[in-house]
Amino acid sequence: MGHLKIVVDHEKIDYNGPVNVSDLLRMIENFLFERGFDKRQDKDFEQHTSHGKFIEWQIAPWKKVTDYIRYIVKVRVLGYDILKTDVVSNGKKSRIDTARIIIVIDGFMEYDYDNYWDDKPILFFLRTIYDYFIFKAYTERFEHRLVHDINHLHHNIEKFLNLYGHYTVISKPA
Repeated sequence: MGHLKIVVDHEKIDYNGPVNVSDLLRMIENFLFERGFDKRQDKDFEQHTSHGKFIEWQIAPWKKVTDYIRYIVKVRVLGYDILKTDVVSNGKKSRIDTARIIIVIDGFMEYDYDNYWDDKPILFFLRTIYDYFIFKAYTERFEHRLVHDINHLHHNIEKFLNLYGHYTVISKPA
């Protein structure tokens, strides 16, 4: 396996309130698809508890930037106590989920993902020199792009969750 570098470590969003969980997950997938990432689903777990539904959803989409570098973005969504409630928005009554949502985003850059430079110790040494000294100016630009994409995803998730701030809960489930 090539060298894996952590670029963004645990960018976290914590939200409690009304939200449509399936639309949130779909929005995250669509955002990453529009950016050219290929999807890889790691976890999709749902458990019904006495307090509501618990979900754990994790994807790790990747994108080839060059023949040597690829991005990996790991998005983990945890939903606690998901219950359907009646809400009012702009005078219209509807049913929507109420939950505590925690979203954790990590960003990685993987160098030499095809393992061309791992065959012999001298090639491994040359790859290390190449990554840390020669190719550093180029990789910094790739890091800035990855950070920009993750910040843009974080901002879009916050905008999506802010939409539900205008909802008024009128009935809580028993």
